[in-house]
Amino acid sequence: MTENQPLTKDNTEDMEIRSLELGGLAGIFGTADHKNLGRLYILFGLTGGFLSLILHFLVRLERINIGGTSILDFGSNNQYFQTWSLSRTSLLFFCVIPLILGLATYLVPLQIGAPSVAFPRAAAAAFWAWLVGILIHVVTVFSDGGLGVPESLTEFAQGMDPEATELSILSIAMVAIAVLLASITLIATIVTQRPQGMTLFELPLFSWSVLVATGVWVLAIPVWLGNLMVSWVDFQGADALRYGNVENIWGQLSWLWSQPMIFAFAIPVLGIAGEIIPVATNRAQKQYVVQQIGIGALGVLSFGAFAQPFFNADVSDQAVFVAMGLLVVLPVLIFLGGLTDTLIKGKPKFSAQLVLALMSMISLLVGTTLSALHVSGPAIGAIQEIDSDWLSGLVNWLKDLQGTVIATAVMEHALLASLIASIAGLYYWSPKIFGKKMNNNLGVLAGLSLLGGLLLSGGSNLINGFLDEGDDVYLSTSNIGVWNKDAVEFLNIVGFIGSILLIGGISLVLLDLSVSIFLGKGSNEDVDNPWNGHTLEWSTQSPPPSGNFAEPPVVTSERPLLEVGGGGE
Repeated sequence: MTENQPLTKDNTEDMEIRSLELGGLAGIFGTADHKNLGRLYILFGLTGGFLSLILHFLVRLERINIGGTSILDFGSNNQYFQTWSLSRTSLLFFCVIPLILGLATYLVPLQIGAPSVAFPRAAAAAFWAWLVGILIHVVTVFSDGGLGVPESLTEFAQGMDPEATELSILSIAMVAIAVLLASITLIATIVTQRPQGMTLFELPLFSWSVLVATGVWVLAIPVWLGNLMVSWVDFQGADALRYGNVENIWGQLSWLWSQPMIFAFAIPVLGIAGEIIPVATNRAQKQYVVQQIGIGALGVLSFGAFAQPFFNADVSDQAVFVAMGLLVVLPVLIFLGGLTDTLIKGKPKFSAQLVLALMSMISLLVGTTLSALHVSGPAIGAIQEIDSDWLSGLVNWLKDLQGTVIATAVMEHALLASLIASIAGLYYWSPKIFGKKMNNNLGVLAGLSLLGGLLLSGGSNLINGFLDEGDDVYLSTSNIGVWNKDAVEFLNIVGFIGSILLIGGISLVLLDLSVSIFLGKGSNEDVDNPWNGHTLEWSTQSPPPSGNFAEPPVVTSERPLLEVGGGGE
């Protein structure tokens, strides 16, 4: 998996000839080329995004009537929960993560002037393990498996298959291991394959964000794997003691989709926007190190392996959790401020990637702001002793927000910001990845549809949180304390419309990709560097040849091509 055949004068030419001759299914299934792997990740990630948004649509349709389950009931009384949980699992593991890994696997070696990823066979093994694992997981969930049930063992006996449940746990563990392996190959590539003159402070912002994000994943996902394995071992027993009880499995895993951990999967949003916006203005990003610090700070504040309510019911009131929830908005504000300064001082050229990048930053800013709101009750409670009479009511009201669908709004903004940013990166780097440009107008329309869908879906969850709709929407008890049932159901109709817009947005991207790339209708004019990019990937032809570069580049700054062109002043 890790060793490569040494290159010599005798075998280099033969290897290049063989790589050119290898095509068809053999070229796909046998590839260890980081560029092919990146394309595969992107294509399957967009397909998984479409599936996850269909599931989101079904959940939203079910939520219109908060009195009971009428749509997602196909003879298995936990079908609603399984659809709800799979919508989250697939949005993260079948959409956001593969899109990030796809862009990173393709572009990181190009951005740092490397001929390939550090361990190409390990990268290939990671992709196929991810794909097989996620497909098995989806099939097992639809076969009465899944990651637990909402209420009791009785429901398990009526509606779940033990073998399918076991396979669901093992398959998602396989996916997590594959993500770890892919992350390690990217970290190793960035640390060991940089060219002469490129320190970590000269890394392009996207590569830097990938390094920070995958570093957090490597630290946190093994803890999540531990939760999975403990549950699986206990589940194997004749009588599960605690961790393997099906009503407890999801509770041990849900922290991965909760704050602060959910923001670890939105770190590349900053890197993608940090690449696109300065190029659109043809200016160097000022205070580059500050931007890097902002990305690093978001990484630190998004580490959430400690925040597991299943084992620590009071974690949401503890100082570290509250402080991280409040402070996570600061690096996003600082980073966005730097990009805004670049935009104002430059002359930005309108493009789909610029619009999408700005949308993703706004979405992430709203998500981090909602995070601060979500923990504001305990934060204000810490100073309640100043004047308990007037603060007590406010504190109690804000504390009631915890456990409501505001938590879902935070998750939606973080993950959909990553989806929008990945699509922005796809439009920006499509000439480099596919050798053709995608349609600018369709990209803008897709971005507007995705942003509108997020505003309606996330906004309705925010208001319903104030109306006390519980986050566990699959439980009848989540709606007992709502202030106004009719208002909640109306807002859920609004969220349902938002889910339709989300599906429409990603459908437009898939349509554009099919027409512009696969049917060859996209422009191939000046695809080597159509945007006057600043980083090394734009110094080679599109798509890059085997080995990426004719000779190892030498760099002196984070924007080598801009300096050569004399711009950025």
